[in-house]
Amino acid sequence: MDNPVETKTPWRGFHHVALVTPDLDASIRFYRDVLGMQAGEVMERQGRHCFITPGGDTWGLHFFEHVDAELFAQPEILTQRYGFLRGALQHIAFALSDEAAARALRERLQQQGVEITPINELGPIRNFLFTDNNGLILEAAWPKEAP
Repeated sequence: MDNPVETKTPWRGFHHVALVTPDLDASIRFYRDVLGMQAGEVMERQGRHCFITPGGDTWGLHFFEHVDAELFAQPEILTQRYGFLRGALQHIAFALSDEAAARALRERLQQQGVEITPINELGPIRNFLFTDNNGLILEAAWPKEAP
């Protein structure tokens, strides 16, 4: 860059991520009932849509329902080490507080028949991947506990 910004912009993190789903009710059930997130009111302006919040200072995921939405799910990425697709949303990572929360989530996902990867270690964090009801790849990440 020719003119670097001399002052930093005071970003506070993500506000929300907008996504489409062919079935808003199924997405709400997955994120609320399986993942334990908070689903907001279903709004009708500009079609049916809803915010699903994982917690913290974020509005979370903003799902818009389009029954003819073409989703390009790549669940086989769960079994590939570097299966990234050029120009595509790779995954959304959600932060968990600790290993106990991660193990409880893994148990809920297994009970629902959701495919999950083994737990991985990436520097100071541990994580695993899984897919939502739309085939979107999600990641659960938490701090690695000291030995």
